[in-house]
Amino acid sequence: MSSNSIPTRYHPLLVSLHWLTVLLVFAAFGLGKFMSGEPNEATKIPLLAAHMALGLVTLVVIIGRFIARLRLPKPAHASTGNALLDKIGEVVHYALYLLVLLMSISGMSLSMQAGLTPIVFGGSGTSLPADFYAFSARLLHGFIAPALFLLILLHVGAAFYHQLVLKDNLLARMGYGK
Repeated sequence: MSSNSIPTRYHPLLVSLHWLTVLLVFAAFGLGKFMSGEPNEATKIPLLAAHMALGLVTLVVIIGRFIARLRLPKPAHASTGNALLDKIGEVVHYALYLLVLLMSISGMSLSMQAGLTPIVFGGSGTSLPADFYAFSARLLHGFIAPALFLLILLHVGAAFYHQLVLKDNLLARMGYGK
């Protein structure tokens, strides 16, 4: 492959960051869903610590991934043969980046509004807030989560559409190999 040719698959760094993002988002989402049913007592603090740490790591990874995406060669956008579907696919990719970024930022904002950092990481002994929904950032965080989940379902559905209906071997682009 010459230096000017368009690759047929993503760079291994982008592949690694993609799958790491998948793991982080699903871990944070699952932990968040579990925590939402737990009372705001001291037993919730280790769960919050893990959730907040996952959110921070996800933020760093998604920023790194976006920078890598801008700098590394990547394959052309996959085509379905339908201009509207192709445009939707392109928009969904950028929306996924945006929502993951906003999810992390809204979580950090909630942490600041609720004074969670000294409680969760500093051992301040202060009680957790009685109701996280009293904070505007919690409402935003709670709105973004299902929107992100729906976009992920759309993204996965589109990948399977490419793989199983169009039979264009799209999934190989986000894997390792030659």
